[in-house]
Amino acid sequence: MQARAMIPQPPFEAVIDPVVQTWVTGCMALAALIALFYGLIYWARSGKPTFLLLFLGGGAMMVFEPLVDTVGACWFPEVNSWVVLHAYGRPLPLWLCLTYFFYFGIGVGLTWQLMRVGLSRGKLWGLFVAGMAGDFVLEATLMHFDTYLYYGWQPLVLLKFPLWWAPVNSLITMVAAAVICRYEAYLCNGWRQLQIIPILLTVSAAVNAMAGWPSWFVINTDVGPAWTQFGGLATFGLSTWFMAMVVSTVAAPSASTIRANTAG
Repeated sequence: MQARAMIPQPPFEAVIDPVVQTWVTGCMALAALIALFYGLIYWARSGKPTFLLLFLGGGAMMVFEPLVDTVGACWFPEVNSWVVLHAYGRPLPLWLCLTYFFYFGIGVGLTWQLMRVGLSRGKLWGLFVAGMAGDFVLEATLMHFDTYLYYGWQPLVLLKFPLWWAPVNSLITMVAAAVICRYEAYLCNGWRQLQIIPILLTVSAAVNAMAGWPSWFVINTDVGPAWTQFGGLATFGLSTWFMAMVVSTVAAPSASTIRANTAG
């Protein structure tokens, strides 16, 4: 019997261009520094390190990157790469670590600030869609320069980017911000603020699994083109369903709702 690989194998021979790596690392470092300074300024003005802890928590989400890359079939070239560490047998470059501090760190922080002011249902949905669009632009740009790549039976591919990743990444930001907003009175005082970091890590793991599992299955199983695309669509559907729960939890009440409650 012929031996078969259990899952699609990464393109181990992939190479990143040294010039591209330098530019990407520099840009992500600058973005992370801006986010860090904003967190420190917010702490100085508000007296609370909440935004800074969200920044650090966003960076800490990096620990799940090799896990989701294994089931989601994403590979970062090791040749010519400034690798920070290896996990699950996968190289994790410096620029990727910096991206987490920027993308999820400032992403969750700014979303939390908007939620606590009060957003309507429409604006929350708009923020979710904007998060997906931003993820697509960022990843499609990075992939245009071959900084990393996806492999396996990926569904819904556009400009090298499997679109199913966009709702998952956007949902992680929305759920994390919603949890902090909903329980701010408890979490944002004294030592309890330190719980923000493990909460963000838990949200990242949970949302990736809750919404991403249909795509994970079809990526690593040759089910044919139709079912492969269906897996990606299922991830969109699950992400939308969970986002509806977020909206119902943190949306500011509409004027009609307020009038009805007052009349009652």
